[in-house]
Amino acid sequence: MIRSTRNLSLLLLLFIAISCSEKEPSYEILVLNDTDIPRTREIVEVWLKTLPGHKEVGKYTLTDGEGKPRQLQYVDEDSDDIDDYLIFTTDLNAQEKEAFTLLRNKNFTEKADSSLTTYCRIVPERMDDFAWENDKVAFRSYGPKCQELFEEGNASGLISSGIDCWTKRVEYPIINKWYKNDKNGKSYHEDHGEGLDNYHVGTTRGCGGTALVYEGKTILSKNFVNWKVLANGPIRSIFELEYAPIMVEGDPINETKRITIDLGTQLYQCEVFYKSEETRINEMFMGLALHDGKGKVNSSMGEGWVSYWEPMGDSYLGTAVLTNPDNISKVSLKSIIHEDESKNNVGIHSRILNNTVKYWSGFGWKKKW
Repeated sequence: MIRSTRNLSLLLLLFIAISCSEKEPSYEILVLNDTDIPRTREIVEVWLKTLPGHKEVGKYTLTDGEGKPRQLQYVDEDSDDIDDYLIFTTDLNAQEKEAFTLLRNKNFTEKADSSLTTYCRIVPERMDDFAWENDKVAFRSYGPKCQELFEEGNASGLISSGIDCWTKRVEYPIINKWYKNDKNGKSYHEDHGEGLDNYHVGTTRGCGGTALVYEGKTILSKNFVNWKVLANGPIRSIFELEYAPIMVEGDPINETKRITIDLGTQLYQCEVFYKSEETRINEMFMGLALHDGKGKVNSSMGEGWVSYWEPMGDSYLGTAVLTNPDNISKVSLKSIIHEDESKNNVGIHSRILNNTVKYWSGFGWKKKW
C-alpha cells in the first residue's frame, strides 16, 4: 500500500511499477499530483508487506529520477522490532509527476538530509513535560511531576491535560535549545529571535486537548502518567501519552493518546483510545482555549473543523481542531468567558466509535516568519 499522508487535503494519486529479481528486488514508484495545488513536503508512505519479494531483514535506499539519493525513514509502528512502513517527502507542482526507485541496500544508514526534522521527548529537566515539534510548530503537555507539585501547594505545578503551543518562527529544532537556555537564565517566555512560549493553557483545552462527555457533563483528564516514543524523526515522530483512569459512574475509563507529527504541516494528528469495562462511553470533546474571549470563532461542520483567531502579544495566533465530519455530534461555539477557565473553550463534540477518535489540531502564528 502506497499513499499520501495528508488525509484531510487533496490526495496525490500514486502508481507503482515493480521489477524485482530474487537477489536484489527494486521498485519503481511514480508519484503524480493530479490537482491544481502545489504539494510541498508531501509525505508518501510505502507499507513494506505490500511490496512483492520484500524481506523483513534488510533496508532500501531511495533515488529520484536523476539518480540522486533521497532521505527515507523507517517506522516500526507497533514496537515489534519489525519495520512496518517507510516514508519519504517530495515537492510537486500542480499536475507534476516524479519517479523514484527503491533498491535494497545492506549498507543503509538513516540520516537527515538537512536540519529539518521532527522531534519529541520527555523533558525531566523541566518537571516532566513532554514536548514535540517539526519545522513549523512546537507543542508540549504536562506530566505527573507537574501535577504532584500542584497537589503539594507549589505554585509552579499544574493539573491539566491541555496542549501548549510554542510559537517557534524558525525551521530548525528549538526544544532542546530553549529548555537549556531557560535553565541558564534565558527565558523561553521572551522572544530572542526564534519565537517564544506566550500561550496560556492553564486548565483550558489549549490547542486540541480533549475531554470525555458523559450524560452531558464534561470530564477532564489530569496530567499524563506514562509516555512511550514509537518514532523520532527526521520525517515523522510518533509517541503515546497514557493518562490515569477517569472515573465515570464508579467505572475507571483508561485513556491513551497516540500523537503523530510530520514535517511540513501546522497540525499534529491525535488518536485517542478509550477502554472501559462497564460504562458505555460514546462522546468526547476536542477543544481550543478562548483565553480572554477577544478572538474570532469560525467553523464548518460540513468540513469538520473549528478555529479560533485571536490577538497574541504583538501579533495574532490561529488555532484549529478538525476531524471526520461524519463523526461530529455537535460543535461548541459560544465564546462566553467563565470564572472557571476550564470551561473557556470552543471545539468539536465527536462520537466515539470502537472506543477510538482521530483528529488533528495545530496553529498558525502571523508573526512566524
